[in-house]
Amino acid sequence: MPRSSSVNYYLDSVDNEGKSLIFLQYVYSGQKLKLFFGQRVKPGNWNKAKQRVKNNKETTADGKFALNNLLDSLAKECERAYNVEMKSGIPAPATLKQYLQNFLYQNHNDDDPDKPTLFSLLERFISGEIKSAGKDKSANTIKTYRTLQGHLLEYQQVKKEKIDFDIVTLDFYYKFVSFLRNRENHKSEILRSRTGANRSKRVADLNDNSISKDIKILKLIMGEAVDLGYTNNLQFKLKKFAVTWKESDAVYLPEKEIIKLYKTKFENKRLEQVRDLFVFGCFVGLRFSDYNDIKPENIVQIDGDYFIKMETKKTKELVIIPCNPVVLDIFNKYRSNHNRLPKSLSNQKFNDYIKEACKLAGMAEKGRLSTSPDLELWQCVSSHTARRSFATNYYLEGFPTIDLMKITGHKTEKAFLKYIRVTKLDTAKRLSQHIKKNWSEKMLRIA
Repeated sequence: MPRSSSVNYYLDSVDNEGKSLIFLQYVYSGQKLKLFFGQRVKPGNWNKAKQRVKNNKETTADGKFALNNLLDSLAKECERAYNVEMKSGIPAPATLKQYLQNFLYQNHNDDDPDKPTLFSLLERFISGEIKSAGKDKSANTIKTYRTLQGHLLEYQQVKKEKIDFDIVTLDFYYKFVSFLRNRENHKSEILRSRTGANRSKRVADLNDNSISKDIKILKLIMGEAVDLGYTNNLQFKLKKFAVTWKESDAVYLPEKEIIKLYKTKFENKRLEQVRDLFVFGCFVGLRFSDYNDIKPENIVQIDGDYFIKMETKKTKELVIIPCNPVVLDIFNKYRSNHNRLPKSLSNQKFNDYIKEACKLAGMAEKGRLSTSPDLELWQCVSSHTARRSFATNYYLEGFPTIDLMKITGHKTEKAFLKYIRVTKLDTAKRLSQHIKKNWSEKMLRIA
């Protein structure tokens, strides 16, 4: 009988050496995890009923452990990971797989199985145990930690190089950055190591900004490791150990374009609702993640005017945002919904649909992105364009930066000014208006 009602081991097809790869299969709550972990056995030495090797003395490929002991430990780790993650809901197979890979590559240590490792420390950040100045990290920040974790595991899988504190040297940095820039070259190996829904995720080369995020977090983890006394490796502090962040190019929509989009008639109800949600964002400046958190009690009336008063999800800041007539019209249109807005959807689907809506609205102008001048405007629009449009439009109208920052949540004016999108043409037009106004007054004085 199998050791577990859910965790099972099976053999893959026989290779040229007459051996088969062993794979773990874990079926739970309608999900299925399938994991290959590099161990092979001759079919004749495999007990199908017990799902273990017949010869208890057979070792793992590196000769360090009894193979059956590894299978037992891996099954226990799988069930432990499931129980931990179930506290937050049914986990995805990819989530459990990360636990198992951490266990396989990091926690199975000859000398001290409880010895801290880079992956175990990273997991403490992901779990929320290690906080930032006592504050919980946002879901987006945790997501960036998981992204780094996934990329490190990919590198480890492809390069067969165990990653730990002492490995994170300048030489490792060069190799890791090169790997991230050329992930497509290892696409088949990366996909082969994935399971479940994770298989559908695209394998693509990373740009400098994505790599910069990974390196920034890796340096954060290494800094924490030094503070905790886990390592004295300080090569991550070298000046060369960094990828320069490049200011990304993005568009914003002037108010007249937003109004034109709002007035466009769509036969497709789905596009109409996505358009309304996008226009709402253009006029309130909230993050996409905050839309679903708006409740009737967040819409308040003060001295005869309506405002949105709520705590944002990412920064936990209280914001008070005035509602213009378009926002009030949207609230009235969807007054039967719990938050008086169209039903939200995933960010990816939203981005696909808003592009479709903008295309139908005739947003075909080219040249709005200096980095991709051949793209038409509709191709450049995303959920984040709404918030960026809000900040940029009010900035161009001369609204005080310090007041706008109270709504956008930026901590410094420098960060805010990087966020808005003022083109050279915008600046030239504002200067032109300034010149006309001043010279009109000067000419009157001369006359």
